[in-house]
Amino acid sequence: MRFVTICNFLIFSLLAVFVTASCSPLSKAQIEAVNELTFRSDTITRSPAVLFEKMSALRLERGLFYAASLSSGRARYEEVTALAETSMDDESVVRKASGYVDAFNSYVRALHSVSADARWKGLGTEIRGVGTRVDSVLYRYNRLDTGYDDIPTGYARMAGRVLAYVAEEVMQAVQGRAVRNIVVVGDTLVAASCDSLMDILRSDEMDELIRHERESLRDNYAAYLAALELRGEPVPFESDRLYVELLRRTDELPDIRNSCVSALRSFKNAHARLAADFAAGKKEVPEELWEEVLRLNVLAAQVSEMLEN
Repeated sequence: MRFVTICNFLIFSLLAVFVTASCSPLSKAQIEAVNELTFRSDTITRSPAVLFEKMSALRLERGLFYAASLSSGRARYEEVTALAETSMDDESVVRKASGYVDAFNSYVRALHSVSADARWKGLGTEIRGVGTRVDSVLYRYNRLDTGYDDIPTGYARMAGRVLAYVAEEVMQAVQGRAVRNIVVVGDTLVAASCDSLMDILRSDEMDELIRHERESLRDNYAAYLAALELRGEPVPFESDRLYVELLRRTDELPDIRNSCVSALRSFKNAHARLAADFAAGKKEVPEELWEEVLRLNVLAAQVSEMLEN
């Protein structure tokens, strides 16, 4: 009788899985595609802010060369103090970008969290553990000399596995609906954020900022060298080394900017394709979308390497 009851329970549970799975709006491959899309996208969403941070650091270093060229102690004090208190946050291009960066980054992190396997695997693992622990308790109980018949073991573990499977399928269905709704509704935010950030990075104002850093570095170092020559002081070897390093970093700014733009464009296109397929009720992930996601991850790795140097 107990066996029949358990079998009925297992059959009912498996039927529940089939009904639930048929209600899932997304396939496992589609959820995987979303997760892959967001896997390294935090690099892309943060890249404009990191680029501005690098430019701010360059501004500080070349400003110190200029401060060192001043002969008046008071003038030098005021210049160094101003450098410490001033950042690129004052630039309008940075202020315009910061809002888009914050919104875009928050969206991508939320989407990655919702589409992660941990959202449904954790519950299944917990239920399997409960079944195993119950069987262990029964096993130890049966070894005691209680005078009662042994309690059959194995059923708790079996039921735990079935329940875990059912729970995982149910959670995946719930996850699928959540991911679908977020991607479809969020595509407008993604498109607006990517377009705005790309416009900012490609703007004349941004070109002027990059050009200004290049020219100011050369001018500030020339002023520093002229001041040392006037004082009859030798040029420290480390100063030349630092100048060469800063010059290399300023020359890389356009390439970093262009890589950020390419990565933003790739993310926007991949997300738009996913949103369109989800809205149309499609269950497959086309090969060209996987290729776009792969390209995005390659771009993200390149951007990350450039920003870290």
